[in-house]
Amino acid sequence: MPTRGEARAAAIARIDPLDADVLVAHALGITKESLYAHAEASLNGGESARVADLVARRAAGEPVAYLRGSKEFYGLRFAVDPRVLIPRPETETLVDAVRAFLRGRGPRVVADVGTGSGAIAVALAVTEPDVRVLATDVSADALAVARANVAAHGVDERVELRQGDLLAPIEESVDAVAANLPYLRDDAVHELVGDRTSLAFEPAVAVVAGADGLALIRRCVADLPRVLAPGGAAFFECDPPQARAIAALWAGPSRVIRDGAGAERVVMLERGG
Repeated sequence: MPTRGEARAAAIARIDPLDADVLVAHALGITKESLYAHAEASLNGGESARVADLVARRAAGEPVAYLRGSKEFYGLRFAVDPRVLIPRPETETLVDAVRAFLRGRGPRVVADVGTGSGAIAVALAVTEPDVRVLATDVSADALAVARANVAAHGVDERVELRQGDLLAPIEESVDAVAANLPYLRDDAVHELVGDRTSLAFEPAVAVVAGADGLALIRRCVADLPRVLAPGGAAFFECDPPQARAIAALWAGPSRVIRDGAGAERVVMLERGG
């Protein structure tokens, strides 16, 4: 049987070294530090098979997050699988923007539209104890993943999951809307898969949105006056070239917020008081 060090070397020969370390350690149920420190330890047959399976799947493009079954977001760990989009680091800009808006306003209600894994809803509930979140998704499968994440982070009492299309399940007024909706053009996925192979494995319903990528955002913006309270604001994550077009969908004040790389990542739409 190979040693840990030999298994690691074989993995590095096929996939990115960082991915190899994460997946070999995950397959063996150890930390990366233990993998390095005890490279001479031998693997048994079951361990060798698990390592080989994960490395082969990663070599075929399957995302590390799906292979591990989890992804870190906003300093928290979330369960993820092919039923939901993998949380991206740039989405932390959206959470930051909503939190900055809510700061000092006391108890507030936020709608998280298209919650997916529940990452945004949970991040807001964990970091803002006065906030109640109404999280919606059209997919029952996605809501099952979100429900597990809500429970795992102990915010069941302040995050309510509702199934339905965009804002349709929201009947009460909300103080803020957070939306990381699909925003890729239908024809863009094939162009991007070469550079972002995870898109080939993630649910299409969570990725694409019509010929211009704005089909869902456009419908959500149109429904904002029904649910957004006076003085409230809605925050939409977007592809940077879409920011100005999204702002133009709203008759009220708007602002574009840049992410850590300087890209126009979030559009804030405000409703007057």
